[in-house]
Amino acid sequence: ERNPSPAIPLALTWEDCLCPVCLDIFIEPVTLPCTHSFCKGCFLESVDKATLCCPMCRKRVSSWARRNNKKNTLVNLELWNRIQTLFPLQCQRRLNGQDAEEDDGTGLRTRRRAKQARS
Repeated sequence: ERNPSPAIPLALTWEDCLCPVCLDIFIEPVTLPCTHSFCKGCFLESVDKATLCCPMCRKRVSSWARRNNKKNTLVNLELWNRIQTLFPLQCQRRLNGQDAEEDDGTGLRTRRRAKQARS
């Protein structure tokens, strides 16, 4: 039996869809029991392998992560489908392995691009 996903806001903004690890739009978002979300790749890379804690709040998610990884239910499909519907071009860009563009389609520069521009 699958646990219900944490509530997803009815109106998702661009900021709601940004991963706090890579600062880009979520790709296959994983929403932890503590309600923090990450790209699946970012979650798998940044989660502390020994203790399996949330990279943001450090809450232990070891049992949850093992159970959902085994059942192949890590990805929050409801959120992923909504992001792909709302931001198809940005998702396609990420899936194609392209870097953040100057304009992300919202009229705002992405944080990743802004950081690169300062270096």
